[in-house]
This record gives sequence, structure tokens and C-alpha cells, in this order.
Amino acid sequence: MIVSLAIAALAASSSLPPLSTRVLPACGTSQVSITFDGENGHFSGMSHAGTLMVVRNIGVDACRVPALPELRFEDAAHRALSIVRQVPKGMHPGPVILPVGIAPGAEATAELRWVSGDVYDGHHCVTTATAIVQIGTDTYKQAFSGQFCSAANTPATFTQTWLKTDAHL
Repeated sequence: MIVSLAIAALAASSSLPPLSTRVLPACGTSQVSITFDGENGHFSGMSHAGTLMVVRNIGVDACRVPALPELRFEDAAHRALSIVRQVPKGMHPGPVILPVGIAPGAEATAELRWVSGDVYDGHHCVTTATAIVQIGTDTYKQAFSGQFCSAANTPATFTQTWLKTDAHL
């Protein structure tokens, strides 16, 4: 009981709430870099592939990004590909997903996974050349090479986890 009261008093005496709960400005184009990291094949195997989407704050101030940024893909001729993000199980309509605060120099990551092998009847696979990430009103284009496969006459799909920071802010 005494320990609980001491912790509560210490928390109440803090002058600023944690970064993740403060109101932060949205990250702007010049504050964020986006890369993809396959982690040396960590996500690959059994006709599946994946990568980490890494959103890094390269600015000097903390900012926020949506926890589930929109992601689209283009082929080498810059044509939009029909690759659809699957809604995570149990998420329809789902809870409100709060934005993620990213400190200067810190990163937030999300896992992307998809079927990469031609394991379906109908041989429907598409190859990407570019990933387009929409964060607020800003659009980021990044080279992205991957093969996404699906059953005939259906769009390829991928799963995407929410962005989360590696360190507590």
C-alpha cells in the first residue's frame, strides 16, 4: 500500500506527461524517412515474405504519425497494383487507434507480410517496384521490390501491424 502511494505521488509530481500522450504536431515530409528492412530474410519462407516498414524521425522535434499509415504499391511502369491490406482479425470496425509519437532520431516499425510464392491455381502474381506510404497529407515513395501472389481473379493481399516505437518515449 505504501509503495503504491509513493508511486502515485511520484507520477503526480511529474511536470510533463510521457511523449506518447502529449499533443504532438503531425510529422511533416522533411521530418520523416521511410525505409523497408527485410532483416536478412527473417520474414521469408514457406512461400511467404515480409519486411519491416521503418518510419524514422529525422527532424529535431518530436512529432506524430498515424499508427496504421496507408500503403499502396506500383509496378515498374508506375501503374497502381491491386494489392489490398487485410483488416487484422477482430478489428472490424475495431477500436480507435491512436497516433504514434516519435522522438527525434527514434523510429517506429510495422511488420508487413504476404504470400510471395505462386501457390494458387491460376498463377496470379504481381511484382512491385515502388511502395507509396501516405502519412496524413504527405506521400512518400520508396523503391520496393516484392512478389505478391493470390488466387486467380482476386487481388493480392498483405497484413500490416500498427506502428510501434522500439523504445518507450
